[in-house]
Amino acid sequence: MIDLNGKKILLVRNDNVGDLICTTPAIEALRKKYPNNQIDIVVNSYNYEAIYNNPFINKIYCYTKPKHKKSLLNKISAGVGKLKILLDIYRENYDVVIVFRSGYSKSAELFSKITKASYKVGVKNPKGKDDFNIYVSSNELQHEVEFCLDCLKEFGVTYNNEKTLYFIEEELFSKYTDFSDYILFHISSRIKENKYSKENFKKIFDLLKDEKIIISAEPDDFEMAKWLDENTNATFIKTKSLQDLGGLIKNVKLLVTLDGGAMHLGPAVGTKTISISGKTNMNKWYPWGYKDFVIQSENRIAEEINVECLFQKLKDYKN
Repeated sequence: MIDLNGKKILLVRNDNVGDLICTTPAIEALRKKYPNNQIDIVVNSYNYEAIYNNPFINKIYCYTKPKHKKSLLNKISAGVGKLKILLDIYRENYDVVIVFRSGYSKSAELFSKITKASYKVGVKNPKGKDDFNIYVSSNELQHEVEFCLDCLKEFGVTYNNEKTLYFIEEELFSKYTDFSDYILFHISSRIKENKYSKENFKKIFDLLKDEKIIISAEPDDFEMAKWLDENTNATFIKTKSLQDLGGLIKNVKLLVTLDGGAMHLGPAVGTKTISISGKTNMNKWYPWGYKDFVIQSENRIAEEINVECLFQKLKDYKN
């Protein structure tokens, strides 16, 4: 075992919200093993809210990816901001860098390369050289939470039932306390194979006629949410941000959601979660703690999931 007591540790997780949420059990386990170490993390503006106010982190480096900006001027500004963070990291003299990415990422490795750390942890570059000296393997049957914990094995960090974590501001939690006995259906997913039709949602809502149901959606699906509001017993709640959605999810008794960030948000705020899954590899990405509440068709197309099958899963939850 490599003892990290007294060492400065830098973590890197610069991809999506759900990915970063899946990293939080490893972060907590690392803090428990090394309570007095400086533990910092690099994230981006897209996933920052998933680590905001995390009690196990000292400093957050947050940058905007230039590719997320449209105008040339904004791209240059984002690039300058990223460069400043790289310089700050270089000057901090970290002893350890851990890149929590289960697939090799050149952009993530850059934050490791800029340091003179003695220990650099990451996934091997399948196409050439890299700067890591402690390699972590990943496979499709392993959950992302488990992979992140494997990144810390060499340092004596072990899993002790840590849960995923997402901080919700008190004002956003108290805003939705009237919905504690509701089921929330989050009806949005960006990927075609992960979508579920309004007709299927209507069928399940009709079967749940004795339940109190609310709907949340991303802007692209507002029209479908409004249609369901008008044609079923469900009520559409238009949330304003991921934090706002988190406040709503934290209050309800059950979240039923399509693939996406909300699927990981549920367990991270302590809400039971049923996933209507599409093309995602659910061995790797199921809502942590709720593997038995995943529904997925053989062809990994959400629309193929039978409404009666989903209804049965909801009955199983109640039992």
